[in-house]
Amino acid sequence: MTTALHRQGWNIALHYGQSQAAATSLAETLNAQRPESVWCYQADLSSDESLHAMLKKIETDYPCLDLVINNAAVFIPSVKGMTSSAEWDQTFAINLKAPFFICQHLRSHLTEASSIINICDVFGERPLKDFAAYSASKAGLIMLTRSLALDFAPKTRVNAIAPGAMLPPELEGESDVLNHVLSQTPLGVLGGVSGLIQTLLFILHQPYMTGQIIPVDGGLSIN
Repeated sequence: MTTALHRQGWNIALHYGQSQAAATSLAETLNAQRPESVWCYQADLSSDESLHAMLKKIETDYPCLDLVINNAAVFIPSVKGMTSSAEWDQTFAINLKAPFFICQHLRSHLTEASSIINICDVFGERPLKDFAAYSASKAGLIMLTRSLALDFAPKTRVNAIAPGAMLPPELEGESDVLNHVLSQTPLGVLGGVSGLIQTLLFILHQPYMTGQIIPVDGGLSIN
């Protein structure tokens, strides 16, 4: 998404949690194409202090914002059907609490006709076995999207994308989950990052839409 937006001419404040090397490498590549167009900001989104410190830096560097994308998330399974209190807190802090306070904190810096796009999940409306906390947090993000669309109108549009199986798993143990999801997906294949980017650009170029959750899931949500 960062590369696609940069190609469209956007200047970008790029957040990372622990992936400093990957974020820095991407920023260097894009800044070589257009100097000082991408800046990196580190924050632990489960920490109020870390989150607020990052937002203050962004406000200083970017007094006016046209777009906020909430994409960060954790995907923690329930082991033998059990979720610890710490896992619950981390899941909701990163997947739901952080997007809310990012939007609230940056609201006064959003320009006229600005946009917020939350990356939700098809499993925010259709539960995924052994991922109760994750599914619940994404359900909350869907409702947050609709609520903020009312609160931030008419200045700022707030929409969301609800992906299904888009990319190969990054972590060991997620292959079984992906195969299970694909077996229930009518189109039966991964969506790829292009599907997400095309939907993102559609939202940005559709000024008469707010409060909408757009599924990009190969038909999973109707099965």
